[in-house]
Amino acid sequence: MADKIRSYIGFAIKSGKARTGVNAIATLKGKIPLLILCSTASENTVKDAVKLSKKYSAAMIVSKDLVAEIFNKENCKLAAICDQSLANAILDNLNDKFVKFGG
Repeated sequence: MADKIRSYIGFAIKSGKARTGVNAIATLKGKIPLLILCSTASENTVKDAVKLSKKYSAAMIVSKDLVAEIFNKENCKLAAICDQSLANAILDNLNDKFVKFGG
């Protein structure tokens, strides 16, 4: 099942509907339906992610796989999915590798 989520993330990347990194996400305009946080993120990154989640009213999930590997961006700990339907598809297919933040 994790492959399904990775496929949806791949679609988001290819269609330009994904952003990586706290600073890049913070500059986005409009709605962000989903944030993906790496389980190895630092305390400061987690705080930034929570702030961004509130700012954009975004759902947030934690990936047990390295976000840097999934998005092919070195040292990346946070990513945003900017497409509502892809975000919904990811949230509908959560599993043991991707869990809701705080849950």
